[in-house]
Amino acid sequence: MSVKILHTADFHLGSSFEGLPPEKASERKEGQFGVLEEIVSLAGQHRVNAILISGDLFERPTVSPDITARVSKILSGTDIPVFISPGNHDYFHARSPYSVGAWPENVHIFRSPFIERFELENLVVYGAGFTDPNVYRPLLSGFHITPAITEGLPDKPSVMVLHGELNPTEPRYNPVSVYDIAASGLNYLALGHVHARTDPMRTGGTVYAYCGCPEGRGFDETGRKGCYLVEFDNEVKVRFLPLGGVQYLTLSVDISGSADPVSAIIGSLPDNSANGVFRIALKGEYPPQNLRISEISERITPHVYHAVVQDRTTLPRSIWEQAGEDTLCGLFLSILHEKLSNEGISDDMRNIVELAARYGYAALNGEEAPSL
Repeated sequence: MSVKILHTADFHLGSSFEGLPPEKASERKEGQFGVLEEIVSLAGQHRVNAILISGDLFERPTVSPDITARVSKILSGTDIPVFISPGNHDYFHARSPYSVGAWPENVHIFRSPFIERFELENLVVYGAGFTDPNVYRPLLSGFHITPAITEGLPDKPSVMVLHGELNPTEPRYNPVSVYDIAASGLNYLALGHVHARTDPMRTGGTVYAYCGCPEGRGFDETGRKGCYLVEFDNEVKVRFLPLGGVQYLTLSVDISGSADPVSAIIGSLPDNSANGVFRIALKGEYPPQNLRISEISERITPHVYHAVVQDRTTLPRSIWEQAGEDTLCGLFLSILHEKLSNEGISDDMRNIVELAARYGYAALNGEEAPSL
């Protein structure tokens, strides 16, 4: 029977979800525990030999006792060994959740910056943890094991759980070099810290990867999130397991000539949009007096978990054609159009000029100001 581990990291339990309305933020705080429960369930379904959590399980170095107690209860719901490497957000210290809570027997926390070794029936697990928010000394430096000489993989694969940055320009968060990985002799290095998952990589005889965060918390963490199932047979096989948490997604919709922007947006939504937090940018030419962002947001609410709608449309050419007319509005548009024609204009300034044209045009023609 092959040996398997489940690799996860960067939950950041206790996050504030500031970009969401208060009721949605409360739902996501609660939903984070559901994602952890899902991971424990997946580990059981796949009959893994260990669960590796590569740091930043918690958002802060101190959290409420309730959060710690709930995590402990979830992890006690399995007899699978769980190994946690504290990261820069949840580094180990005297008042950290890793020292003040009652953790179940199946959970081991690496409370030292020096690598420890644990031997299971079919697996050897190494690890170390942050004891400070900044770790400048590479924890992996100088580490080396001598794998058993055998065809394929040894009977007891060697893995490590570690939080750190791969080849960083500024070595603040446990810099990890490919040279140290290659020299380690490990079969798999389970990394945490980078929230975007990477494809499995190999250097020397070691496969290593960032599994990414299990659920997005903002538009810098977009797309489907999950964890890695790592199987050791004759080779190391890494498989992505998607999770059911909320997804952050960006969407651009051209509403030029559309009679109903809402229909255009709904028609552009991907499958399972009810589980998505969207940033929707409206593009194309559209009359500003016909665009009501607040109304659009309200009408698409039943189709998404949450949406932020942004007006990135431009004024119709028919309006700019009035530039130069012998009217106050024509003079106003002419001045702005000249600014837009400047080849060196930045995107930010272009947006400002477009916005000024929208408001000015509406005011000079006695129309309602466009909604943002």
